[in-house]
Amino acid sequence: MNAQIKLILVMMLACALLALPASAALNKISQGGDVFIGEKGLDISPAIGSSKQIAWWQPGSNSETEQPADIESVSDKSNYYMAPDTFLGKTGIWYRWDGKAKGGPAFNVKDPSINVKIWDTTAGEDITGKSVPVGNYVNFAIETNMQSITTRAGYQASDGPFKLKVKTSDGATYTELVGNNGKALALKGLTVNQQLWYWIGEGNDHTKYAKNDGWDTAAEDASNNRLYKPGVYSVTASCNANKMQDQYKAPDGSDYTTKTITPVKSVQIVTDQVKIESNKDSVVRGNTFSVTITGVPSTQYILWVKGTNSMTGLSGDQPPMILTTQDNVKQDDPAGPYEIGKYQYEGGAGKTVKQDVPDDPDYHGTKCYAQVKLGTSGTRTVEFKTTKDTKDNKYTLRVERKNGNQYKSDEVDIKIEKGSVSIVAAGDQSYYLGEEVKLSGTNSETDTTYLFITGPNLPTNGAMLKSPKKAVNNAQPQSFDSTDVQDDDTWDFKWQTANLEIDAGTYTIYAVSSPSDKDNLNDAQYDTVSLVIKKPYIQATASGSVVAKGDKLYVRGTAEGDPSLGVAVWILGKNKVLYATESVNDDKSFEYEITKETTQSLYAGQYFVVIQHPMYNNEFDIYPDNPLNPQNVLGTYPTRGAQLFKIGGQGALQGTDAAEALIQAINNAMVDDTYTKLQFLVEEPKITINPIGEQKVGSKFEISGTTNLAYDDNDLLVELTSSSFKPTDKSQSGEFSGATGTVKVQQGTDGLNKWSFSVDASTFKPDEYIARVSGVTIDVVETALFNVVEAGGAPSAAKEPSAKVTPAAPVANTTKNATPVATVAEKTTAPTEKPTTVATTKPTEKPTTAASTPEPTKKSPGFGALAALAGLGAVAFLTLRRK
Repeated sequence: MNAQIKLILVMMLACALLALPASAALNKISQGGDVFIGEKGLDISPAIGSSKQIAWWQPGSNSETEQPADIESVSDKSNYYMAPDTFLGKTGIWYRWDGKAKGGPAFNVKDPSINVKIWDTTAGEDITGKSVPVGNYVNFAIETNMQSITTRAGYQASDGPFKLKVKTSDGATYTELVGNNGKALALKGLTVNQQLWYWIGEGNDHTKYAKNDGWDTAAEDASNNRLYKPGVYSVTASCNANKMQDQYKAPDGSDYTTKTITPVKSVQIVTDQVKIESNKDSVVRGNTFSVTITGVPSTQYILWVKGTNSMTGLSGDQPPMILTTQDNVKQDDPAGPYEIGKYQYEGGAGKTVKQDVPDDPDYHGTKCYAQVKLGTSGTRTVEFKTTKDTKDNKYTLRVERKNGNQYKSDEVDIKIEKGSVSIVAAGDQSYYLGEEVKLSGTNSETDTTYLFITGPNLPTNGAMLKSPKKAVNNAQPQSFDSTDVQDDDTWDFKWQTANLEIDAGTYTIYAVSSPSDKDNLNDAQYDTVSLVIKKPYIQATASGSVVAKGDKLYVRGTAEGDPSLGVAVWILGKNKVLYATESVNDDKSFEYEITKETTQSLYAGQYFVVIQHPMYNNEFDIYPDNPLNPQNVLGTYPTRGAQLFKIGGQGALQGTDAAEALIQAINNAMVDDTYTKLQFLVEEPKITINPIGEQKVGSKFEISGTTNLAYDDNDLLVELTSSSFKPTDKSQSGEFSGATGTVKVQQGTDGLNKWSFSVDASTFKPDEYIARVSGVTIDVVETALFNVVEAGGAPSAAKEPSAKVTPAAPVANTTKNATPVATVAEKTTAPTEKPTTVATTKPTEKPTTAASTPEPTKKSPGFGALAALAGLGAVAFLTLRRK
């Protein structure tokens, strides 16, 4: 029985213990104290007193006059849960609340936060995510807002809710780490009482880190084996005060990173080894390359170009050099003292690194060695440069560090090769003076390409492209034309040949990697291109030798030499001078239009055209005083503006004389302009019609002729009308036949163009016809007569049609293609005589009145009857014509 009672008491005690908060010393919250979201089992009795509710106001609101934003009832003051669902987003002071009025502050709600950094106390720097050499001490810095937990009533050091977790790359977790003198350093139950708290502080001051204590990365066991192998270690810090880490979870259900646990941080323990690697195995001189040193973080190493002391350091005999002003790359001053250079390297029998590199006159070898401090990650990249003066050779770069009596070193080889230069000229390498020549190429040797030209009677060792009479001087860059080389080793240069002091001929252009003239190319890389330079010229033709007034005329041609001013066009005739300039297209062609309005205003006769090219100086040396109304022709010799002759007004030269004087002025030896000339005739517009002859009904024939109207640009209207077509009585049928259409003027010969019109006479009636041909846009008309007879009938004996007649009114229908028509006249009233109704009338006889008038109610004859009547009329007409 007693045993049973004892068992029951034990079980009751166990249940009571389970009901108690996990850490009684951490759960008591005084009035106004800090509490953190996620804490559970808090005793908030001191905080809220006799109140059964707590209230919270939005920041910025007036808690004295406004109602609370939230009110929470407290059912169990000794076991309260800071539920995330309730308090998230409602941080700050919560007040006691009696249901009507605000009491004093209850507690201050905070959203927990925590972070950790890894610190190298030996080097005194943050190495989070970096590396630390074996032998250095490592510390951990915790940053949090939960330091006030340690100030709660009854808190003891053994209640520390913070812990650090250190894991190896294999997944093993340490509960403690070894510090100075083999002391075990706990990672759990940590009392973090500062916002920034160092794991191992300076004495009891954890706001500062211990200088010679912490995690000893070189700690050994009793057998002198290292406890911590080189590799990557992960670190986290967390706080589970009052089970907040268990209760306050991230949305995905995991531990809440940055709230109750830190993100995983890492550090790599590395051994005291060094390695050097080059980003290239070989490099063309003139380019840079780099080496990367990997070793102990934050440690200094010596880097130099090994075994180059036999080189002079002069142009063409230099090793690669270390670029200056690189981060954590220190070099001696060329003037000394040589503190870095006095380092005695391993295996050198006491020699220093300065003695192992060239003693060049400019830097005394200081650009060939340096002291390099590695970063906290244990690496540093150092850049080297090469130039045209770097000797093509294989070099060894050595990095070394002495630690006590031990040397740590590594080497890498780099091969320096000669570069190359190329040059090409755009196009077919044949150019006219005045054109722009585009030169381009590659240069893998240097950052600048130097250019010079050689040719007939130019300086023997080369001349400047822009000033071919000026010689280039060896090793004097300013005496050369030059251009920068781009990152992709390409270059380009535009050579303007206008106004150069050179004649037509063959020339050679050199592209060189250095400012070296023709006699000093042995140590330079170069390439050449040969060009043919020709004199510019001009040629032109007119679109026709004859132009009708009111028609357009084109002057088309080619002007080589790329004249930016274009060409000048002079048109000279009796009492007429026209002047204009016309631009030249990229393909060297030009076209000048003499407009319809201009030719319409010209007097019929001969006109002379001179097309002027400005040539080498790209200036018109012969020009008018007033381009819109020239009165005088001026020149540049003997002085610009000198009057050469009059071309307008009283005493002016006319026509042929003016053209000849202009040509002689351009031919002057002091004028470099050139020209071409042509002429054209202006005529009144005219059309001729070739003899048509007698045609038969149903036949197909052509009417053709000539014209001085321009081809392609002009249309002609052709109208064929029966001579018998005239006004009739409204009771008469008024039939007639004919055709009309438009045709294009076609190109002809001897200044005359041609035209033709196809006729289908299948619907024509026997009759005399008028052919009328007129310009559609230009006022010119020509007419002719011809006969159409019955098919199979005897040839007509009637007299030949006259060359010209007064044309009948044109047929209204006008189409592009000839369309035969048979039109019945509409109801009209004759203007002069009363119409009579006739069965058949002869064109030469007086009409007779019919015996009876047709009844209005009778039907008109059918198409067959009408055709028969028309045939009888035609026979009568032909009979009378023969008489």
